[in-house]
Amino acid sequence: MKKIALLLFLFTPFFAVAQIEDELDAKRKWYFPDHLKLQFAGNIGFLSGGPGYISNNKTLETDLLFGFLPQKFGGDALISTTLKTTYSPWSIPLKNSYYIKPFSIGFYLSYTFGKQFDTKLPSHYPVGYYWWATSFRPGAYIGGKLGKDLVINNRQRSLEMYYELGTYDLLLISYVQNTGYLKPSDIVNLAIGLRFGF
Repeated sequence: MKKIALLLFLFTPFFAVAQIEDELDAKRKWYFPDHLKLQFAGNIGFLSGGPGYISNNKTLETDLLFGFLPQKFGGDALISTTLKTTYSPWSIPLKNSYYIKPFSIGFYLSYTFGKQFDTKLPSHYPVGYYWWATSFRPGAYIGGKLGKDLVINNRQRSLEMYYELGTYDLLLISYVQNTGYLKPSDIVNLAIGLRFGF
């Protein structure tokens, strides 16, 4: 029952936005999201998804994603929320309304819920023992996108598939401190996702 409730919580934004969009006139209000994303992996959950906004020139995206990591993959069943921003400076048109964005760069800040994670160092540790919060993780990534412009119900839409190669602060610091033992492949992760633009 808890798993069903969790899945409903994670995907509520998808259903809510779709219902709201059907009720809108041709001109959407500025505060409604521009797109929805669904992402696999990327250190923000086994599966994550949520709404986002895109700039007028279509180069900068900001997303709020809700992620879930099942117990069989992470030792604990974890829920996270992540704020992401992605910059894609170039878009190359292809045939049949396809396009490619060959380079993207982005940053994120992720928060993991749970009593085993701390935002502030517990008092039973000496001062300076840990310098990081276990609940927050900043990270960065590079990637690319392949998309297609669509017309559905006489309205312009887009569908993109993207990939991201990324890491986060603790892995990067471990690599810098242990370059003789760690390879870049030890600290880099792959994320694959879909973006549906309204």
